[in-house]
Amino acid sequence: MSCVGWNLSVQHLLLPKPGLLESECEDAVGVRRDRHRFCVADGATESYDSRRWARLLTKHWASSTRLLTSDELAPWMRRLGARLERRWAKRTLPWYAEEKARMGAFAALVGVAFSGSGDEGPSWQSIALGDSCLVHRRGASIVQALPISDPDAFGYHPTLIPSKPEKQNGIAENFTIAGGHAQPGDVFLLLTDAIAAWYLRTCAEEQALAAELERLLEASDTAGIGEMLSWERAKGKLRSDDIAIVRILIRPDPVPPMECEM
Repeated sequence: MSCVGWNLSVQHLLLPKPGLLESECEDAVGVRRDRHRFCVADGATESYDSRRWARLLTKHWASSTRLLTSDELAPWMRRLGARLERRWAKRTLPWYAEEKARMGAFAALVGVAFSGSGDEGPSWQSIALGDSCLVHRRGASIVQALPISDPDAFGYHPTLIPSKPEKQNGIAENFTIAGGHAQPGDVFLLLTDAIAAWYLRTCAEEQALAAELERLLEASDTAGIGEMLSWERAKGKLRSDDIAIVRILIRPDPVPPMECEM
């Protein structure tokens, strides 16, 4: 049989906190265009080695072909957590780092996977835990935002993914798991917490500014985005934090039909 391969236009961005290097950024991005899987993670600043934990989560989730149900997520988290534990065990840490390492690392994660669905557009599935968000936009309207849709709801100590396997019991059941159908022209944004709160509020109060951010993303204008967000921080509208963004546009021009695997 034949199927339509949907043409996804993808841009992604990683910006550290003001004054820090990109190597110090505790957010992470996972992009696998070949698998139509995308994610961002936000490592908790107060936890030990959270940057590495966020990178492990994004790299392995984006590279998978599954991890879209709580049954799949639970053993996956245990495996990755045990892997990080083994890495820590090889290190000699100062006493203050040992204390933090005993508590483990924590991170928020949101990911979306697309699959073909004929001529009408792709279907999508998403998983999310914590305060990193997926925003599905159609035209000027937000169709859905999850797991948080209210910009005032950020900052209330959400449940995060712990690296310690013994802390992971029951965590998989807390994931928000959703899905739906996309139309040509739809945009999906994966955003870590600070930029998610800003984007949702800006869409409601100053839509032209939200559109300008997307224009800069589409143009891959990192310098322009940096200037814009610095100005928003100076006005007190954007919290000073690391930022990770993935933007996916469902293009109206699908690639030619191809033979599907049975």
